[in-house]
Amino acid sequence: MRFTIRLFLYWVSIFLIFYIGIQVVVYFLWGMRVEAWQGVLVFLIVGVIPPALITAFFSKRLDYMESEKLEPPSFSGQKKAVFQFKGRSDSPFDEMMQRIDRQWIISYSDRKNRILKFRTDARMTSWGLGGYLKMEDEETVTVIVYPIRPRSKRDRLFVNQTLRLVHSVLNP
Repeated sequence: MRFTIRLFLYWVSIFLIFYIGIQVVVYFLWGMRVEAWQGVLVFLIVGVIPPALITAFFSKRLDYMESEKLEPPSFSGQKKAVFQFKGRSDSPFDEMMQRIDRQWIISYSDRKNRILKFRTDARMTSWGLGGYLKMEDEETVTVIVYPIRPRSKRDRLFVNQTLRLVHSVLNP
């Protein structure tokens, strides 16, 4: 299942739990019963449409992480860096992939073209970050990190922090 669909279902389930809790409290405090069709209509308006709009707004960035597009992303707020990588094994791409996999969630990898896409975990308070790595040669890695919410000051700080962390992961 694609990450965007999982994220949408996650948000809808949170709204559903909150909505059912409110319905139970209203019933026990005031004894008001809601007709089934009214409850479903209110939940659709309040619990499904807002998460659908939010997910649709960020879907381009979220879907890129799992897509097979090999060209680097061109999103606003992204930062690019080129790092030197000194592998200790005969297959440096696999070694780099193992190091990245310890820190982040790998959403796509292509050994033939030496491209790796990763992301951070999405939470209630943060949509996370996406990353793109391309091993240019045996010792050079191009890294692009982009926020899902480009206008967020907090996410811009996380982009810089993630670039520093990628550098330290690639060169321990």
